[in-house]
Amino acid sequence: MKTQESEFFIDKMILKYQSLSKKEKSIINLCLGVLLVLFIIGKIYNGGEVIGEFLYNISH
Repeated sequence: MKTQESEFFIDKMILKYQSLSKKEKSIINLCLGVLLVLFIIGKIYNGGEVIGEFLYNISH
C-alpha cells in the first residue's frame, strides 16, 4: 500500500514538472545545479581539510 502511494506521489510530481514552462524548468534546474555544486564544493573542502590535518600530524 505504501509503495503505491509513493509511486503516485512521484507520478504527480513528474506531471507537475512536465507541465511547467521552459523558463520555470530552467530556473528549477539552475537552482538544483547550484545546490549540487555547493554541496560538492563543501565535501571537497572537508576532504581536503582532513587530508591536510593528517599530513600535518605525520610531519610533526
